[in-house]
Amino acid sequence: MGDELELSQLMAGDRLLVRTRNTHYLFLMTGTHTAHLMTDRADRPTGRVQIQGCVFGHSRMIKPGHLFCGGGLEIRLTTSGEIFTTGPIEAIQVVKTSPPKNPPLPATV
Repeated sequence: MGDELELSQLMAGDRLLVRTRNTHYLFLMTGTHTAHLMTDRADRPTGRVQIQGCVFGHSRMIKPGHLFCGGGLEIRLTTSGEIFTTGPIEAIQVVKTSPPKNPPLPATV
């Protein structure tokens, strides 16, 4: 995917995989910033979440609506409102299952 992702590029049905050194976070997107989260570790949050953005290092400064390698993913659990911040992101992958926002026009004969 590259080093940075704007969440506005995601649509319901897309899948987003965020990998940190210790954990894989798989999001099934339900909206631009909302998703159902699954992880490969039992001690990490799961369920409905809102992706807030990415924090810079150990600070609380956040870049809302963006994810980038080296920053910490910040999510809010929908059920409890609890905020969770990961360690530095190492990789971001997106699987688009939705059609592009501006699909190409069909060819005319």
